[in-house]
Amino acid sequence: MFELTNEQRRCFALPLVADTWTKLEVPAGKLDMYDTFAYLDGNVIKKVIQVFDEQPDHELYCEFSVEAELSDDHKQILPKTEKGKPKPFSAANLEKCKRIGMQLTYVRGTVSLSNPTSEVTYYHSAYEGQVIRSLSMLSDWVVRWCDETTEDDLKEIHAFALKGKSHHKYREGDFFRFRINRGLFGYGRILIDYERMRKRGEPFWNIFMGKPLCVAVYRVLTENPSLVPNELQNLKMLPSQMIMDNAFFYGEYEIIGHAELKPQEVNYTVHYGNTIDLHKSGLCYQSGRTYISLEDQKALYNGFINNRIGWTLNINLPILQACIEQGSNDPYWESDFGKGDLRNPAYRRQRIEICRQLGLET
Repeated sequence: MFELTNEQRRCFALPLVADTWTKLEVPAGKLDMYDTFAYLDGNVIKKVIQVFDEQPDHELYCEFSVEAELSDDHKQILPKTEKGKPKPFSAANLEKCKRIGMQLTYVRGTVSLSNPTSEVTYYHSAYEGQVIRSLSMLSDWVVRWCDETTEDDLKEIHAFALKGKSHHKYREGDFFRFRINRGLFGYGRILIDYERMRKRGEPFWNIFMGKPLCVAVYRVLTENPSLVPNELQNLKMLPSQMIMDNAFFYGEYEIIGHAELKPQEVNYTVHYGNTIDLHKSGLCYQSGRTYISLEDQKALYNGFINNRIGWTLNINLPILQACIEQGSNDPYWESDFGKGDLRNPAYRRQRIEICRQLGLET
């Protein structure tokens, strides 16, 4: 079974396994696809490892820490308070325990290193465009990560592991910085806060989960974490995208300044299609603050609702690099990111017909 060594754990700021700890296999539920192991210091569970290595392209590894006490017979997880009730010692109940410190997760081909307490991610391999297809490849990746780890990296990641939860304010027009990997940073801008529009009662096609923001990433890659708005404002942007606000609210994407948006900085996502309201019929369109609803018409084309939204930015290093090198957004449009986006030059004909239907300029 794949498992990190203590020397490797040090490079991820994960607590080390003490010689005095014992390792137990945790009873699995009927729906669990992975094996779960717990490290115990006496009767206290200190570390949990989840692993699945029986199906290519679906392998999994997750390591995190908890502080949960077991009964003397190791059959129950004891409650934290007198009012609580013991729970059976099972993988499902262990999954519900509060996680502390750092967590390393490998699932669906990507690796992430995060702090569950602060709800902030330190590293996500998807930003680098890496696809890690097996635990064997993960093992090689871990070796490279550790070989490349410097003393400054160790200090930074161990300080990150100690961070608590904090809440941050953001608004339309804010500039933000995000980490691509340990050495590179990207920058972006918040363009529209649709949750704010909801609260104000402004017309809005409510097709997104969470608290949706429309944001855009600048065409810049740098080792400098201290760029300021004046250095960014005249740079070109990638096409905007929708994202839930969590990474801003918890401070993973750091706000570095603010300025009012200028007309030439308008770069809004476009959403077009038949209404998803089961009690109505008709056609809807949303872009920025422009909302159109036509009850007596149907969409000319399907597939342009473009309501995908996630927790993180939908971009990676190879695409951003290509756009910068070519001085164009063509690499973005030609990638999977551009599929189903009505702004894509590949949909020019459809866009002209749709704009004519809606009475909009192309």
